[in-house]
Amino acid sequence: MAVSISPSGDYSKRESAAPAKIMRRLSTLREQAAAENWTFEIGYTAALDFSLPQITGMVPPDDWQEQGRRQNVAAEAMKQPLPPTIGACDATASSFSWVDQGCVTPVRDQGPCGSCWAFGTHAAFEGSHAVINQDLVDTAEQQTLDCSGAGSCGGGWWAFQYLVDTGSTAETDYPYTAQDGDCQTGVQSLYTAAAWGYVDPDVEIPSVDALKGAVCAYGPIAVAVTATPAFQAYTSGVFNEHSSATVNHAVTIVGWDDSMQAWRIKNSWGEAWGEAGYMWIGYDSNQVGYGAAWVQAKVAAPTCPDGPTLIAQQQFNWPDQLQFNANANVTSVTFSLPQEMFVSVVAESSAALVAGSAPAQFQTGLYIDPTPNVMWTVSYRRGTLPAANQPVPVHTSMVMKLGAGIHTFYWKLWVAGYTVQFDSGTLTATAVPCSMGGQVTATLEAGAAQQVEEKDGLLVMRRPAGPELSVTVDNKARS
Repeated sequence: MAVSISPSGDYSKRESAAPAKIMRRLSTLREQAAAENWTFEIGYTAALDFSLPQITGMVPPDDWQEQGRRQNVAAEAMKQPLPPTIGACDATASSFSWVDQGCVTPVRDQGPCGSCWAFGTHAAFEGSHAVINQDLVDTAEQQTLDCSGAGSCGGGWWAFQYLVDTGSTAETDYPYTAQDGDCQTGVQSLYTAAAWGYVDPDVEIPSVDALKGAVCAYGPIAVAVTATPAFQAYTSGVFNEHSSATVNHAVTIVGWDDSMQAWRIKNSWGEAWGEAGYMWIGYDSNQVGYGAAWVQAKVAAPTCPDGPTLIAQQQFNWPDQLQFNANANVTSVTFSLPQEMFVSVVAESSAALVAGSAPAQFQTGLYIDPTPNVMWTVSYRRGTLPAANQPVPVHTSMVMKLGAGIHTFYWKLWVAGYTVQFDSGTLTATAVPCSMGGQVTATLEAGAAQQVEEKDGLLVMRRPAGPELSVTVDNKARS
């Protein structure tokens, strides 16, 4: 079991029980903060339980700038044309955050292993994958630690070339252990990079404008920084220590704010450090931006099974006691598409009258507007509640041709003057086969029987073992 550096994010609670050694360190740092006019708060973060070498590990090669110039020449030939990204990043804006755009994976915890180089590499790659494919994926730092040859728990440098040559599997398929291990070759590396390079290898630290431009062009970028005892103890505010010591740690720039004159960085010390794992750091503090590198994830290519493919599903159960006495959204389902395709959305449940007079009519439907009162009549369905506490089926469905991007469908209910309670139910989004636009990320289990029939201009795809995945589409819509 790996040792975590994130036992608690409650700094005051931790400090109230801190050992004398920690209290002496904090006292010394607070005296230094007052003398040097630091604009950030310090406290007993979980990172202070370890030595800096245990939780850093960035070791720049002596010739990294020369390597970087060669790499940037190669990168120009490897870059790929990109689809439109979600969110608009403007390098001239006074502030921006990829976190706000939903393109940053959760903060990770590297533990007492000098693998920050791997975490910085993967955080930038995951951000690029999210920007390009609109899909947040937690990839496997341990695989890169064990297999890339770019470093170890004793330290390393950027490992982007491994992600180009080999790629990465998901974290769940190659869990992090915070220690060096043997390379496991029996995993499928589904996520790969197309290209990578340095923001400006002619200088050790690119300009603020150059870094902003890279953040907008590629997504979160990997940078080195000088981590110090004050950096370890950071809890909030704008970090402005201005240490000129050798860089020793890798972090990820995910945004900026000119009003603070600071970068927003994501660290790999868990959420019991900084602002839930993040820091504001001054543009000119602690050599942040050193060796800045970008990576471009490959555009995810859709695969094409012979039948309908489950994209996403939202469920609720009887104990949830979903009751409605006014127009409402029952639930919603969100999914992302890397390309234009047809998608079927199906809502299925049963409902009963629990308050009010029977018989009573209700209406249900699906639409992309979050406002409960807005309903699209294409999926509009009526039902009748004949008597109190007598369940009746509730079903509504629709098929739409959707563009690349993130989509949310709301299951809507219209009622007035009585109360309806839903039984267990599902809201399911399903993509149709390649002949009708292709599928997205999930695949049907191996050997699943499919039936495809065409009659009277309708294309019907059925899976006998899973009738909930049956889809009917106007075949003429393909053109």
